[in-house]
Amino acid sequence: MEKIKIPYGKSDFAVLRDENYVYVDKTMYIENLENYINSIYVRPRRFGKSLFTSMISYYYDIYEKDNFEKLFKGLYIYDNPTKNKNNYYILNFNFSGMNISNNKTEREIENIFNERVYISCIEFIEKYDLNIQIVKKEDASLTLLNLLSRFKSLKLKNKIYIIIDEYDHFTNGMIESNVSGFVKALGQGGFVRAFYEVIKDYSESTNSIVDRFFATGVAPLTLDSLTSGFNIATNISLEADFTAMCGFTEDEVKELIKKANLKNHVYDELKKNYDGYKFSFDNEEHIFNATLVMYYLRNYVNSGKAPRDLVDNNLATTGNKIESFVNLITPKKNHEKLVELVTYGKVKGNIVRQFELNDNNFDENSFLSLLYYQGYITIKEVTTLVNFCIPNYVSEILYANYFKNIITKNKEYKLNVNDIDNGIEQFGENGNIEPITNIVSSFLLHQSVRDKENFNEKMLKYIYSLIFSLSNQYYVYGEFPALQGFADIFIEKSVSSNAKYEAIIELKYLNKEKAKSIKLDSLKDIGIEQMKRYIKDKRLENKENLKKFVIIFEGFEKYYIYEI
Repeated sequence: MEKIKIPYGKSDFAVLRDENYVYVDKTMYIENLENYINSIYVRPRRFGKSLFTSMISYYYDIYEKDNFEKLFKGLYIYDNPTKNKNNYYILNFNFSGMNISNNKTEREIENIFNERVYISCIEFIEKYDLNIQIVKKEDASLTLLNLLSRFKSLKLKNKIYIIIDEYDHFTNGMIESNVSGFVKALGQGGFVRAFYEVIKDYSESTNSIVDRFFATGVAPLTLDSLTSGFNIATNISLEADFTAMCGFTEDEVKELIKKANLKNHVYDELKKNYDGYKFSFDNEEHIFNATLVMYYLRNYVNSGKAPRDLVDNNLATTGNKIESFVNLITPKKNHEKLVELVTYGKVKGNIVRQFELNDNNFDENSFLSLLYYQGYITIKEVTTLVNFCIPNYVSEILYANYFKNIITKNKEYKLNVNDIDNGIEQFGENGNIEPITNIVSSFLLHQSVRDKENFNEKMLKYIYSLIFSLSNQYYVYGEFPALQGFADIFIEKSVSSNAKYEAIIELKYLNKEKAKSIKLDSLKDIGIEQMKRYIKDKRLENKENLKKFVIIFEGFEKYYIYEI
């Protein structure tokens, strides 16, 4: 059987269709999208936003009218075309990949933005062979004004559809290197706001030439600038009808696995690592990270096995960005909120649809919303507040790397990162859990864990998970269902693991007050009885080299390990 072609890292819709790559049909969203003249769609990185903007560019492009059948036959929109099919001149701006490094001045950053706008305008003129010329200006808004005014003078029948991919990419780069420059660029008179004001001017008038506008991005930080200058745009990111416009649904992933002729267990791996994102208050559907699914499937199709690393290099570096977000405006409060998330497994707040980076407007909800839009947390459930949680195992790995960096930089507490590798090796080779438990104890002693008196086994579980997440040898499951109960932790070898041992762990925690009234032996006996029930589960009963531990913490300093 011929292998299917997995389009990992490819975002040109025509290339996918021409070269017979597998494509998950998203064309049905075009119908809903046409109900919004100017729309903005925010999703985390690697969710397929660029491929979607490419697809709608080909669909609406007047230049691609003769290619409609070749590009769209077999897809939903081919049998259900809309009135605006192949009806526009497409003006694309792609702001991804702009090099905004730490040593760039504000003027240099503006020049990079201006250059990208100028190149896009020239490509537009050349693509449609328009009889106009523009002069490169020092300001992107003037370059765009130059183009649109000359296009208007041509008095053409069809209008322009502006499509912007990663509208906030360069500003996300500025967050890490130049926050003051970021605020200035987006403020009144800033070069970003001026750019969008030109689009507004040529969209709102009775004889406008820009008929539609669609933009994708990662975070709503730029939205204040965009919507202030362009105040008729609608943010559709949280709308239930657009939940799965980018990213994959569970059914779509299952269909991909079927097309790849892979076994059902591959779905379980994908769900565990890349699923769990919820992007609407009203739609319960969970969404997979599209690029990482393709990364995993490509490796499986080409080599017959899972990739050794769950996170590809393009995404792995984003784990370091957590630290730059934590350091924004209120770093101490942000860090405490993140510790609460990791130790408790959830955190409450509200999603802010747009916000600014200044002391007056940036609060805990802004920080949590930034993590949400970046894909580091997601919606678990909605009550009077939003309960956020960590979406999947890959996200836990990114948090683990953040905390590793923080611990390493802590002046009062230096953790040799090799200790973690050595501890996991000791467990994997010899089944010795004590080195890892010692690391957990040290972590707790030197972190600002909120309300220590209410600290419990569930929170302890997250710390173990955090430590083990730094290795590609293991998956860690909390609250693992075993017969009629739930084991605190199940440590299972990953598909690429070379380790020998796995473990099931029951955790107990005594704060100082409970330690006075509860005997250690009685708590140990309870744990052993629970463990005996868990290991009768067939999934555990037949495992070789499964270690069984009851671990009791008395405060954060003392711990006792009992092997069953």
